[in-house]
Amino acid sequence: MSNPTLTPLQKAELSSWFDLLEQQWLAAIQRPESAEAIALAEAEASWEQERQYYHDAYLYSDRY
Repeated sequence: MSNPTLTPLQKAELSSWFDLLEQQWLAAIQRPESAEAIALAEAEASWEQERQYYHDAYLYSDRY
């Protein structure tokens, strides 16, 4: 498998493209009704439930 090297122009174009995507995503999550904002809220809620589960499992285990 080859390991191609990007030219400075390609790096600049990729950087610009990622910056544009990030701006679009940040704008999308500012709108509460957008699919991105809903997905982010669901992921945060799921993460919080998982964090709480593992916290409680450790807190109430025999190892504590």
